[in-house]
Amino acid sequence: MGSPFTTQEDSESLWYEQSTYVSTHLASIGFGIHLVVFAMVTYYTLRLRTAVKWRIWVFWLVFNTVLFAMGTINLACSIRYNENAWVNDRAYPGGPFNYLIEQGSLPFMTLGNVASILASFMSDGVLLWRAGVLWDFAWYIVVPPAMFFVACIVLSVMTVIQLALPNVPFPQLSLAVWIVLMLLPIWLTILIAGRILYHRKTIVNVLGPEHATNYTGISAIVIESALPFTIISIVLLGLFGNKNIAQNLFIPLLVQVECIAPEMIVLRVVLGHSWTTTTMSGDGKASALRFVSPGKPNTRSMFDGTQSTRSRTDETAGRIRTSLGVLRDPHEKHEEKVEESRSTVNVV
Repeated sequence: MGSPFTTQEDSESLWYEQSTYVSTHLASIGFGIHLVVFAMVTYYTLRLRTAVKWRIWVFWLVFNTVLFAMGTINLACSIRYNENAWVNDRAYPGGPFNYLIEQGSLPFMTLGNVASILASFMSDGVLLWRAGVLWDFAWYIVVPPAMFFVACIVLSVMTVIQLALPNVPFPQLSLAVWIVLMLLPIWLTILIAGRILYHRKTIVNVLGPEHATNYTGISAIVIESALPFTIISIVLLGLFGNKNIAQNLFIPLLVQVECIAPEMIVLRVVLGHSWTTTTMSGDGKASALRFVSPGKPNTRSMFDGTQSTRSRTDETAGRIRTSLGVLRDPHEKHEEKVEESRSTVNVV
């Protein structure tokens, strides 16, 4: 027996309201994770103040702060929208369902949409940069997604304008627009993950399984390729294509994830665990690999220019083994052999 207080709305309208309501809570969970990641990135970025030029750490600090602000603004606007629908404007003609459908052009909702679009620009920009780094900025790899990126900017601006128009519900957005917006991160993820997997064996042979994990482990692939962002994009794209109301569950969450993904990449860069253009030389050989441990005292910074590494190959028993030589400071006597336990390989 149902409750006498059960709403008389049809199941589809009720599911629309429920999914919109729950989506804000899912986004709030994502925001909690976002807050922790932002705090970590800020902490380690500030630790670079004495190790790098001020432009570097200030850039990353501003970049991550803007991303965090965009995620915060979007979530705050979503919460305010739901509050109006079910609390402040509950007497709206047609109830909360009509309010959610018809009032998406309110100024604060337009602000929230702009915040999500800016976050998308920044996230895609970081992924494009990382793809360029891993592929040594080969024009045939970088130019096509770069052109796609420009198209995404144009379409995103058009989308915001459309959403700001009165009485234009969100589902009326063209599927073609969403396909373009979602394909770019998927495309870049494939380029990044594919490149890492392609060079995995070489890196493992050079550094050994323990150190190679920083470059080719599951966490490296997941973070460098922004895999969580891509997975949610694929799910959302499928739901939107089928006109499934469940898409409402993922839209606010996607904004938080698209902010977290580039911040995690920046964290790897700051910690010195990310790939660089010198990680793999043009001939496919590993080179200039450097590890850092910012959390340990007296560890040289990833940006210390007084140390470098070079690799040389020795053919032993028919196999090519790579040993890493370390060049000490110019004022120190060069050591031909360094014990493995004392060797320091800096990784950017």
